[in-house]
Amino acid sequence: MRFETFVALRYLSASRRQAHVALIATISIVGLAVGVAALVVSLALLSGFQDRIRRQMMERTAHLRVSPARGASVEDPERVVRVLSSLPGVLAVEPAIEGRAWASDADGTTTLPIRYRNGSPAPVNPNSARITSALAARLHLAKDDLFRVTAARVRLSPIGPIPVAELLRVGEIRRAGALEKAAEVEVMEATARRLSGVAKGAGAYEARVREPLRAAAAAAAARASLGPAYRVETWRELNAPLAFALRLEKLVIFVTVALVIVVAALNIVANIALTVVEKKRDLGVFTAMGAMPGALERVYLTLGAVIGLIGTSAGILFGAGLSWALDRFELVPLPGDVYLLSHVPFAVHPAEVAAVAGFALATALAAAVLPARAAARLAPGEAIRLSR
Repeated sequence: MRFETFVALRYLSASRRQAHVALIATISIVGLAVGVAALVVSLALLSGFQDRIRRQMMERTAHLRVSPARGASVEDPERVVRVLSSLPGVLAVEPAIEGRAWASDADGTTTLPIRYRNGSPAPVNPNSARITSALAARLHLAKDDLFRVTAARVRLSPIGPIPVAELLRVGEIRRAGALEKAAEVEVMEATARRLSGVAKGAGAYEARVREPLRAAAAAAAARASLGPAYRVETWRELNAPLAFALRLEKLVIFVTVALVIVVAALNIVANIALTVVEKKRDLGVFTAMGAMPGALERVYLTLGAVIGLIGTSAGILFGAGLSWALDRFELVPLPGDVYLLSHVPFAVHPAEVAAVAGFALATALAAAVLPARAAARLAPGEAIRLSR
């Protein structure tokens, strides 16, 4: 064991004989542990919700979307479908047909602007539709009820131009998240084509892949095959603003809660500074025996690192264990009729825990720098004289 480590551990254990030094050391360790645990639990809480949001994005957003770089529709849909279908891991390719319309109940008493697109409503029949719970509540619709969708275009008839409308039956009501950008009404492809007036082709084509996390590689292959005439986007790029908001939210929480660790570091400064004052005689003896100022500085740096290591380890163990228990046993329930989840989710990510541990250890070590340098600057004779 090195000289600096031995002396630092000796000081940490010997300080137990002095109540005030031991109390400050305990407060430093406990304060750091509480700050680390609070930061771990806060990040686990955010990660739990954000993981659910990303999972919903992967489930309800196309993994790949091909649209023309210029123009409103794909000029060569057969080629686009062929290229997307040939990519490894592609499960399905379908056109994206969507537009704006108005939805109203069967009696026409309430009308709301909506966005529709083609999908796979359940049960599958020509006039079924999947609608969001918000739209169902505003139109007072239940499953198997009829409602009307009127497109923002007209068609000619013997009595003149009339709006294009479809009478649909509610096949499924789904709950949509507050941050979700999906259409309020999903209909069969043939219905979407009648509402939009797009008889062939589409404005874009979408594909779903077996491994959404590797969609970027499939997108790169599609770009190489289709060329610059088409724009290929992954589900991450389609949800880039939401992803940026999630990252910014986590960064703000990290910086805010990390202030608790900074406050705990002030206790470490006070603890090491008090130890320097209490051990001035030892500093003078060490210097007289040939210890260099750098060795004395490293003694107190090691003392700060040990305090930081103990506090950080205790905080990580407590915070990670608490987060696991809260998620495993669903200890924080949520009302099911308000939220999409039955309980508050927690997810502990190793990379985030490592970032917290690194920040806490660096803060504890930085807090020991000033007292350590003060100890290195004491002259031997002055240290012995002041300690009398």
